[in-house]
Amino acid sequence: MMDSEYADDTGLVFGDRETAARMAPLVNKHFARWGMQVHEKPTDTKVKTLVLFCAAPPSEYTNPPTFDNADLSGIVLPTGNVIPAVDRTKYLGSMLSRDGTDKADVEARLVAASRAFGSLSKLVFQSASVSPAAKREAYVALVLSILLYGSEGWCLKATLWRKLRSFHHRGARRMCRVTMWHTREYRITTTSLLKVLGLRNVETYVCGRQLQWAGHVARMGMERLPRQFLSAWCGRPRPVGRPGMTYGATLEAALKFAGVEVDGWMEQAQDRAGWRQVIKGTWDVEGEIEVHEVLERRAGVVSVWCSAVWYSI
Repeated sequence: MMDSEYADDTGLVFGDRETAARMAPLVNKHFARWGMQVHEKPTDTKVKTLVLFCAAPPSEYTNPPTFDNADLSGIVLPTGNVIPAVDRTKYLGSMLSRDGTDKADVEARLVAASRAFGSLSKLVFQSASVSPAAKREAYVALVLSILLYGSEGWCLKATLWRKLRSFHHRGARRMCRVTMWHTREYRITTTSLLKVLGLRNVETYVCGRQLQWAGHVARMGMERLPRQFLSAWCGRPRPVGRPGMTYGATLEAALKFAGVEVDGWMEQAQDRAGWRQVIKGTWDVEGEIEVHEVLERRAGVVSVWCSAVWYSI
């Protein structure tokens, strides 16, 4: 794959810096033929056109900190304008980083979701006059949708899972108007908090999105690029050391979470209705969960009485 276009956003892939510097003026000239202009400036500040250097695994370099003295300066165009080289950038709403991991994207999603939660915290999420069911609907529609944007392709390590769980559990405590003191004093579990709100753990939401997307891609024809990537592999020796978290390992974990056999999942996904039932099955919760009376009282709706005075003029 050499390029990616969506509306007026274009991503081009080059094998090395020399190729990128040689092709950049030609790309600008090509867009100008169709009445379009590539955003560029004489300085490398507030420029929309960027160059992202994607590094190989550290074991491939003799001097990993400098990437074997790679030139990471901006690319100077014949017009005198500069295309800055960055270590991370946003493309189609997701953060792309130099190391190829999803850490930057997950952290950006956490910041955006925290802002959304905070803007509605006083009026909705921490209000005593809003029911837990209404809080759940607002949280799922307005906060989780921001938090998990692009999660279908995330490759999550244990550290990123902990950050997502921490955000989800902290939000549940605030919506139930429960502090850490309440949880320690009355031994209120996170499971009981989620039950009161009608929420599931964050793994259910993430794995459900990943399985839904994987099933959609599995049903595509082999002429489609996403379907080719799904079962593709790199025909070269594996680098030294443990490989980083891959999409294949993440998808395998999601399949095991849903109780699906890894070997035959693609055949099972061909049945769209059956695959939806598989995803829906991850929402089932077994066993009774006891809810502490303090939690019921804190999370319940408090009736608000308003007195009115009638003035006649």
